[in-house]
Amino acid sequence: MKKIITFFVLVNFLGVIFLPIASAEETVVNPSPVYALWNKTYSYRYFTLSETEKNKLLKDSAKWESEGSSWQAYATQKTGTMPVYKIKNETYGYYYYTVSKAKKDELSKAKGWKYSGIAFYAFEKSQSDATPIYVLKHSKTKKYFYTSSPGEKNCMLTDNNWTVIGKSFWVPKENANVSADDSSCRLSYGPEINVGLWSYTRNGLEEESFKIDANKDYVIKDRRGDKIAEISADEKTKVKYDGDGKLLIYDSISEKTVSKEVRFEAKDGNNFNLIFNIHRPGSSYDEYRGKIKLKYNDISKEIWVINTLPMEQYTWGMGETTGTGPFEHTKVMTVIFRTYGYWYNKYATKYLKYGFTIRSDSGSQIYRGYEWEKKYPNIKKATEQTKGIIVKYKDEIALTPYSSWSDGRTRSFKEHWGSNDYPWCKSVKDKYGKNSSQSTKQLQDAGNHMVGLIANGSLKLAGSKYKKKYDWILKYYYSKISLQKMY
Repeated sequence: MKKIITFFVLVNFLGVIFLPIASAEETVVNPSPVYALWNKTYSYRYFTLSETEKNKLLKDSAKWESEGSSWQAYATQKTGTMPVYKIKNETYGYYYYTVSKAKKDELSKAKGWKYSGIAFYAFEKSQSDATPIYVLKHSKTKKYFYTSSPGEKNCMLTDNNWTVIGKSFWVPKENANVSADDSSCRLSYGPEINVGLWSYTRNGLEEESFKIDANKDYVIKDRRGDKIAEISADEKTKVKYDGDGKLLIYDSISEKTVSKEVRFEAKDGNNFNLIFNIHRPGSSYDEYRGKIKLKYNDISKEIWVINTLPMEQYTWGMGETTGTGPFEHTKVMTVIFRTYGYWYNKYATKYLKYGFTIRSDSGSQIYRGYEWEKKYPNIKKATEQTKGIIVKYKDEIALTPYSSWSDGRTRSFKEHWGSNDYPWCKSVKDKYGKNSSQSTKQLQDAGNHMVGLIANGSLKLAGSKYKKKYDWILKYYYSKISLQKMY
């Protein structure tokens, strides 16, 4: 908005004096929302003022996810602000944001970096009505992370790989997320994983509704991510199959029909502490953290229930142990479970046509969700003490097969399955997991392939007699492996 200079004239014995009654001409610059988008491929935040760019990127839902707006900045320069330059690391895909022209020039000339323009304008120094944007750096991946939230910053610092390297710039305090809540930080809890919980036939969902409610307000979206309804916490939403791939959604006040897919997410954008209750008849485990999706598949004619959540929260709900034995054994199992999930998340394609990465069953991994997490708290405790750690063989993610018992020795992967693909699965002597009461045939008939870790051997090694740590146990059963923290 431009203001016009006007004057009035005062005449006195000294002559004519011109007095302004409005300020000099100036332009009022208001801040705009900075949209944050999460890159699922390279695990970083991208920032833009452009709603057009945001919407264009979000069309690729496999790669990008909206995180809303956590702060505001300026599209044009305002008095006291500086350009915030963005420089892209072309090797790993992420961006570095800085108000320092010297740093921009330095990185732009460095190998693997490319200057990508001005992201927006912000304050270079602290202001009375501004709040800092913290920048953190990962010691191994060298990635940067930006946040206005002290709580999120502190949550990130629970992972020793992250260090605060400073306050990158300042933005208007109004409308900025300056929460001290340190309950969630997505990078510290790993990449998201999509878990296929179970499926309905078309007839099954025609005859019986899918029912869902949550511990806080949630939104319903269609497959494009467009919001179609807001629902209060504890209010049930029902879904039925409506023919021709259509899903009929209805609550206490309205009905909606969508094609192929419907999503349930937190209204406030924080899915980390969102817990859905899926009222499945006859099921003991109905509560799940994170996002829920129903997706119809044209090929199988099934409607899958899919849970999307961070890798660590997925491991909290590991249903393959109760965690009631020696604690080091529980840590062994969390590392094995996370490693398998991490590999599936990165490489598996078998279930992608259904809209998920891994199934919750004995053919993949048994995942029980929030109720199992509450019932067996040692699993979450062990997960937290092994956060981000997976098994690797050289540079390869080492899938970690296991069974309950052995007959005194484990089998190599090649011996049992005829393949050289798993060189870390060698035959080792195993007095710890030996079942003396059953023959080799009886053990095999009971499903003991005896490749990799022997669970009862791990239990014994972790117990009061041997007191072995989880890393020792894993390295005993798997040859020449390393344990690496991935986030």
